[in-house]
Amino acid sequence: MAIEWLRCGHHVYIVSTWRGSRAASIMLYHLLLQTVNTQQSSGVSHGQLHLLQYDLHDGEAVIKAVNDLSRAARGGKLYVITDEVESELRIKIFESFCNKLLTRVPSLHLWAAGCFPEHRPAGLQVKHLTRPLRSPPVVVKEDDQDLRITRGRDVDPYSERGVPDHTDDLSVTRLYHRGQGHSGDWPGDCVMCGREVASFLHSLRVGVKESSTTTSTTSTSTFGSTTPPCLQWRDVLVLSWRYVSDQSGVVTGLQEAGIPARVMEGEDIEDAVTARSDLVWVTNGPVYGLERKVVVCLEYSDFDSMSFTGFYRDSVCSPRLDLVSRSTSQLVIVSPD
Repeated sequence: MAIEWLRCGHHVYIVSTWRGSRAASIMLYHLLLQTVNTQQSSGVSHGQLHLLQYDLHDGEAVIKAVNDLSRAARGGKLYVITDEVESELRIKIFESFCNKLLTRVPSLHLWAAGCFPEHRPAGLQVKHLTRPLRSPPVVVKEDDQDLRITRGRDVDPYSERGVPDHTDDLSVTRLYHRGQGHSGDWPGDCVMCGREVASFLHSLRVGVKESSTTTSTTSTSTFGSTTPPCLQWRDVLVLSWRYVSDQSGVVTGLQEAGIPARVMEGEDIEDAVTARSDLVWVTNGPVYGLERKVVVCLEYSDFDSMSFTGFYRDSVCSPRLDLVSRSTSQLVIVSPD
């Protein structure tokens, strides 16, 4: 929809409403900007694209965002795209934001995306997009086991894919925090776990520079082959639900094995989204919208018990749903003993 608005010459605002939507919003902004630049080079004129970032945690923040956007309206019209808006803890605040903005800008065009359809602001029409076009079947099967889908039913289950998948022969790789050489309470503390993840990545030939001859003969191979071609470090993401730092054991193990791994901080999000640096980013918690060909999930506790007990029962958080679903090809789960 944003492309259509831009083609009509409108100013389009990509609005991040909380820190959990930063990566998705920045990624959407850069994808749209790339499309606009490509089409403009072909002589097609467009409107202008803008990225605004807020943290709508209270009424004062909502008022600031509404004031900013209402001033940006042209001819009483405003075009807004928001992604990953629906935290159950924040949906009332987002609803307030929508209602206040609509009062100030009657000709408001707003599209919002989130995975909790029952928690949408009143008055918004809903379109369910459930085809698993991103992840391969083995990853979809892992996601489908999440209790937010099977028991809570506050997230829609996947529908049929409807198109062929080139990675159907993959399996989920499972590593375990146990045995000789392992230390710490969980995989993130463990240097040996980092080394074992590194060994697996090396087996995929990540970071290996292919010759032009080799590349030309293997470029049509699927990711399910033994040695997938042309994987770079930027194609790998390590996701941790528990806090990790650059001094954590798993990061040390990766670095000792020659892997350029670094823990992502807030200022690194744009770098990670655009894959500017050829690094393996390690993140604390979910990074909504960010995807990689190879995703390594550091399991702190049982995915399912964390998804439906305590804090996680009352929040947008769900380790299996949020972490596992980031994989577009190869999934690795490192489990505690």
